[in-house]
Amino acid sequence: MPIDPTGTTPGLAPQQDVPSKINMRCKNSDCDSIVAIELKVPGQDAGQRLYQCCKCKVTRSVAVGGSISL
Repeated sequence: MPIDPTGTTPGLAPQQDVPSKINMRCKNSDCDSIVAIELKVPGQDAGQRLYQCCKCKVTRSVAVGGSISL
C-alpha cells in the first residue's frame, strides 16, 4: 500500500486548528475563570489580540507591541 504524503486519503479527517489555551483572568466580575483561548480572526491587526473566556465566553481585545523609548 503506497504512502500518501499529503494526507488526503479518503476517510481521513482534515486537521483542525485547536485554539491555544492561556492562563488569563476573566474581566467579568461574576466569573472566576482563569483560562482563555486566543481567537484568530482573518484580517486582524498585528497589534491586537482577541481572547475569549472558556467559562462565560466574554471576549476582550488586548493591545500588544508598540514602540518604547530607552
